[in-house]
Amino acid sequence: MGRIVFFLTLIAAGLAIALFVFDGDVPTGGQTYAQSSGNFGLRQTSSPDASTASPPAAVSTPVSASPSQSPINRCVNMGGALEAENEGDWGYTIRRSDFTRIRAMGFDTVRIPVKWSAHADPLPPYSIDPSLFTRVDTVAKQAIDAGLQPIIDVHHYDDINEDPKGHTPRLMAIWKQISEHYANWPDDLIFELLNEPHTELTAKRIDKLNRALLRQVRETNPDRWVILGGGNWGSLEGLMETNPPYDPRAIVTFHYYEPFEFTHQGAPWAWKKVPLGQTWGTSEDRQDVVAHLTAAARWQEKVGMPVFLGEFGVYVEVDDTQRAQYVEFVRRTSERLGMGWCYWDWGTTLGMYNLERETLHPGFQTALFAD
Repeated sequence: MGRIVFFLTLIAAGLAIALFVFDGDVPTGGQTYAQSSGNFGLRQTSSPDASTASPPAAVSTPVSASPSQSPINRCVNMGGALEAENEGDWGYTIRRSDFTRIRAMGFDTVRIPVKWSAHADPLPPYSIDPSLFTRVDTVAKQAIDAGLQPIIDVHHYDDINEDPKGHTPRLMAIWKQISEHYANWPDDLIFELLNEPHTELTAKRIDKLNRALLRQVRETNPDRWVILGGGNWGSLEGLMETNPPYDPRAIVTFHYYEPFEFTHQGAPWAWKKVPLGQTWGTSEDRQDVVAHLTAAARWQEKVGMPVFLGEFGVYVEVDDTQRAQYVEFVRRTSERLGMGWCYWDWGTTLGMYNLERETLHPGFQTALFAD
């Protein structure tokens, strides 16, 4: 039934945009379909600056309720760092200077993927290594000090996707510790409960898990913004199959890497190996993006919560002009449909920033920031 609803929604969205001519502009009005980014094999950079870790200063209702205004507009993912087993394993360690640059470019938010499961005990009470909290504190504080809103999520908890029943108590314990640890932090800090659920985490199980986790977080963080995702690797289709719990301070998210054959061409980790040389930019290509994102915007009204494009991007080895063209169109479409977005990622496998040369990749100034 979920797939039927998804495709009927896309058909309706397609009819709505059929009268428009796509020359880089799009109608206002969003949601999309995604695949896992699978970010591995990253670039080297210098060690991060140290910082104190004390809390920094602040810089179910009917689903027909109007969505609250999302605090997120322009965001970038700090991929390839804390999402690894150990920060630095994939060649990148987050630096204070990264946040300074990101804020100066005009971003308001950074998403910080964290592999908490690699640093939590396997047996009850599933205690998280204090050294990880110290590092996440440092990074989150540096972001806030730079004028950014940090999102911290639970990333790459692979075991829960294969054995939800066996690992749900551990995830609940992880979030209990996270929510208690950050209870007194400013509202700038945002939580995201679980990145890209898939496999055995069905829509029904995700709904149950989201409700339980949100209820637990609200015990210590009653007003903090919390991001909820759907299944099928965080795709639009996976999100639209769920029934997220309504909360006036919640956001629903999806990831968009369509067409996968374009965005992940040449990527050695991709589930589907596609050679470099694929192109994007026809009228049909653009109409597909608009149809997907328009479906997301309409679903936003249905659930009464803002929708967030939490990941999109193109593999760094793809032609610069093609990368920039795709990124700009997705970004502009998302903005004109009233959805905040978060590019994947800052400086690694789909990076917008060249860490070796300390400069944006060609075309990305226009792709991400041009009016």
